[in-house]
Amino acid sequence: MLIPVMIGVSLVTFSLLYIVPGNSVEIIVGERAREETRENAVKELGLDKPFHHQYFSYMAKVTRGDLGKSYINNRSIKESIKKRFPVTFKLTLYSFIISVVVGIFVGVISAVKQNTSTDSFVRGVTLLGVSTPVMFSSLLMIYIFGVWLKILPVSGVGDGSIKYFILPSLVLGLNSAVFRARLTRSCMLEVIRQDYIRTARSKGLSEKVVIYKHAMRNAMIPIATNLIMSFGYLLTGSAITETIFGLPGLGSETIRAVFQRDVPAVMGYFLFQAVIFVTFNLLVDISYALINPRIRFN
Repeated sequence: MLIPVMIGVSLVTFSLLYIVPGNSVEIIVGERAREETRENAVKELGLDKPFHHQYFSYMAKVTRGDLGKSYINNRSIKESIKKRFPVTFKLTLYSFIISVVVGIFVGVISAVKQNTSTDSFVRGVTLLGVSTPVMFSSLLMIYIFGVWLKILPVSGVGDGSIKYFILPSLVLGLNSAVFRARLTRSCMLEVIRQDYIRTARSKGLSEKVVIYKHAMRNAMIPIATNLIMSFGYLLTGSAITETIFGLPGLGSETIRAVFQRDVPAVMGYFLFQAVIFVTFNLLVDISYALINPRIRFN
């Protein structure tokens, strides 16, 4: 399904960029440029040709591995991806670690202590986290740790050290952790009510063994598959966080390209992110068979 999905993504993205008012020419030549200069720029970029001609011409280059050059800065799209993707990957990796550790730990604790004050507190916090936009939590983190306490940088990557990724990783990771905590709690509660858990307890096994060896192992089947997909979501959905914290990653560059109608850049970034997402979706399908052999048999 990779090929038809990629064709669909490219066609939808190209169509939207084609029908949205405005184009890159206004930004390239300026608003006060002469009409002759404007017309020459349109012809040079091939924007005077019909939609289908522009689309098939672009896709022909893509099949040869050529993502083109930016209309705005004339840089190779492939080189921009190589330069900016490591920043996005670092942010995603740190956020993912925070999301997994916090989300699974909090979810298990909430399930084990069901209907207690701890469970009520966790559910309240996760509900608040789900309802809080990333933009608000980002500004809150910047104010607390950057403006008030002044202990962490709030913009850019500096020398590339981890301290520049702490705040954006916390924002992105905790935002994902609240969803993971709710999923973990529901999966654990479903498993804990099973007969084999009651049997394990009746045998005199300690509660830790029952929870971590028997219950959690079976509850991890849907959680593990969700982990793979969440990494793909974080990797392709960090644009807002990157923009707020001034990180020169792929997400913030995609937003820049969209606003400037930089068609080759938008297409290249979207196609690259679509490949990543579809790949992680494939890994999820494979993980089902690895985690549960019965699925492979069926």
